[in-house]
Amino acid sequence: MAFKELMEIERLKLNNIKEPKQHSELFRRVQEEYIKEVQSLIEQLNKSQDAQRSDVLKQIKETDQLYLEIKGIRITGHVLFSRHGKCRSWEQKKFGLSPNAALSEEAEKNMGGTSQSTGDLLFYSPSEHPPSIAVSPMNRALQTAGLVIPKEIKNATIAVLPFLAENSNAPSGYDVRSMADMQKLSDQISFWMSPIKKLLLKLSLWIYSDQDFALLNKKRKNAAEKIQEHGNKILLEGLDDVCQDLDYDGDKIEDTQIFIGNVEQRDCWLFGHGKNFKAFFQTVLGITLDFDYGETRRVYKVEDENHKSSLFVPPYVMLIDQETGKIKGEFTGVIGSSLQKESETLSKKELCPKISKAISSLGGSVVTQEIQQENALHDPTNIGLQPDSKIQYLESEPLIAKKP
Repeated sequence: MAFKELMEIERLKLNNIKEPKQHSELFRRVQEEYIKEVQSLIEQLNKSQDAQRSDVLKQIKETDQLYLEIKGIRITGHVLFSRHGKCRSWEQKKFGLSPNAALSEEAEKNMGGTSQSTGDLLFYSPSEHPPSIAVSPMNRALQTAGLVIPKEIKNATIAVLPFLAENSNAPSGYDVRSMADMQKLSDQISFWMSPIKKLLLKLSLWIYSDQDFALLNKKRKNAAEKIQEHGNKILLEGLDDVCQDLDYDGDKIEDTQIFIGNVEQRDCWLFGHGKNFKAFFQTVLGITLDFDYGETRRVYKVEDENHKSSLFVPPYVMLIDQETGKIKGEFTGVIGSSLQKESETLSKKELCPKISKAISSLGGSVVTQEIQQENALHDPTNIGLQPDSKIQYLESEPLIAKKP
């Protein structure tokens, strides 16, 4: 029986149920069937030929929507988190010494045609609901965005955001663009407080030169020009470069929450780094899985019948295959969710020229997430399932976000 038909049957049963225990049992069955269907579709996606992939990806989104609808939940927004493409520890990063390391040439070549198919990952029509795109200012993230943003997007609101820059203790993860930038960072760091960080910067200053940065700057400009084809300009006038903020000292997780909190009835696509995104998912959604190269995770912004907003993460991830540039799926068995509450309005602090304006233009109320562990543990619709298979289907256990 098709999943849609099965959900219709369960919906009819739901209308005649009055006992809370029966509700719990029905939702348990629904979740079990949803997980089985998603796992089957992911397997089908990975076996599909190019012509079939689009249909399977559409079925996956429809399955998510049907599952949420029977629980009385509607989708109000859609967010994608993509880690940059392959950047090897030795060839590109030189074990952390190569400043602002770029993508591997192989990955760049293999993803050359990826933008032809990534439109299938969108939830809304880009022509009817212009998407929001946010990119880390670092080379490999910009290069990835330039190769992955769907070809059909032409009217996006695009921002290069310093809070998406990598969390790193090595020069390969710094948004440095010249020897002067490296020297500035080195001068700010005390050897006694951060000896390894200081030593790595000194080694990079000794090994590299402005000639090395010239090549990186060219790659960054080329990537920015590709990105601009999908919406507004991101190369700053007079600088011919994207936004940079070496003095950023904000809360990256909180700033990410605020940014996606503004997205309503549209897609929002973030391009960044594995460490940052893992920290966000762990703190906000209780999901501790690492991000692979090219991994793209889907997060739905949703609202229940009581108008409570939350985030929902389905039990799978998408991967941009670094060998072929094609979209694959990976079943995780982990469902993530978090509650949201109203928060203060967005700070007026300028993160970078035009960035606050770009954020505010996204529309919708500004919200931040508060993970309600007690509610999650007692919500009958959020009970993890453990069928007889070898895979455990676990509801992610939310964590309470702690502010410094």
